[in-house]
Amino acid sequence: MQYFKFLFLFIMLSISQIIFSQTIKEYSIEELVLLAEQKADIILAGQASVEEAEFLKRQAGKFKNPSIKLDYGRRRASNEAGPEYAVELSQDFFYPGKRDLRIKIAGENEKSLEANLEEKKLEYRYSVIKLIYSYLISSEKATHIKDRVKRFTVMETFMKNKVFITPQSKSELYIIQNRLLNLNKHLIELERDQFLEWEKLNFFLGLATQAKIKSSWFKNGIKLNKDKIANEMLEKNPILKKAKILIQKSIAEAKLANLEKYSDIKLQGSIGEDRSGVANRFFDFGLTFNLPVLDRNQNQIKSIESRIISENYLLSHQTKMLISKLKAAIIDYESVKEILKKFSISSISEMETKLNFADLEFKKGRLNLINYLELETELHETHHAIYDIQLEYVDKYTNILFLTNNPEFIGETNAQ
Repeated sequence: MQYFKFLFLFIMLSISQIIFSQTIKEYSIEELVLLAEQKADIILAGQASVEEAEFLKRQAGKFKNPSIKLDYGRRRASNEAGPEYAVELSQDFFYPGKRDLRIKIAGENEKSLEANLEEKKLEYRYSVIKLIYSYLISSEKATHIKDRVKRFTVMETFMKNKVFITPQSKSELYIIQNRLLNLNKHLIELERDQFLEWEKLNFFLGLATQAKIKSSWFKNGIKLNKDKIANEMLEKNPILKKAKILIQKSIAEAKLANLEKYSDIKLQGSIGEDRSGVANRFFDFGLTFNLPVLDRNQNQIKSIESRIISENYLLSHQTKMLISKLKAAIIDYESVKEILKKFSISSISEMETKLNFADLEFKKGRLNLINYLELETELHETHHAIYDIQLEYVDKYTNILFLTNNPEFIGETNAQ
């Protein structure tokens, strides 16, 4: 009877674990990035700024409203009095070319905000991706240390259960117990780091519980076409894009300043009737504009032309700086890629095989404790180095993608 109770309890626990595991949604890296972008206040703020600029661009092309004037009075002429009334209608028109330039200036401002939004999105995207990898790697390291704790716990039990206790075996037991103590401390620290990395990531995600993430690791790294990357950066880099837009905006402002010496044109017409004597009707039509005699706006024009020269120098400086930065980023990337090949993610399973071999040989007495501990420590350090190089590779890779304004982050392989 007791057996069936334990069997029933085991089945229920198994079913509950299956149901619980099914309720945990597994996210890909891209899904988490999209989720973060949807909740990003800074991106939403940038989108609202672009919308604001769009409406201002539409407003810049609007014509002024017409004005109407109604007059009524009485007039006396030749001892005769009578009413007089008139209606006057006027309309302001932009001087030819001004309206198009104002629309262009507002349009360039919108383009600048769009480029700024692109930069913010890319910056946000790769910040989230790097945090995802930081969290995944901290999880892998914590799991690895848990396995080490289990392994040394088994070794401790094995040493305690030895039939013959010698000073040598007792010393070996003390060494293993001390190693186990340090590993437990290390495990606590790594679990703390894992929790902290999740909190940093979840600031962008806003999830109620920790998510299960489908890992995507790199084996050999992505091969880069250096000439293509350089051209993409010069064409798409947000900093250069904004600098070029600023120059185009200033050129349009210079043209508008040159036209501002000519005032807008006002057309006006009136119609009325005077009945103070012999009734007469009248109609007037007129045109009003200022003569560019005293102020031809020369100083403002020269000021904007000087600004254009300054902006061109700044664009040249930024271009040289970014080219240099890209070259350095490529050197860093290629270096990390070579290390990535040496510390392959696929060797993780091989390390487990080596450790199992060492466990067996130590228990058989064919491997002494010092060599066993040295091998175990070396494999542990290699394990950490493999994942550290993954994070460094992601950092260097996303740096190049950011410089070229490329949102396509491509992984190589899914973790097994």
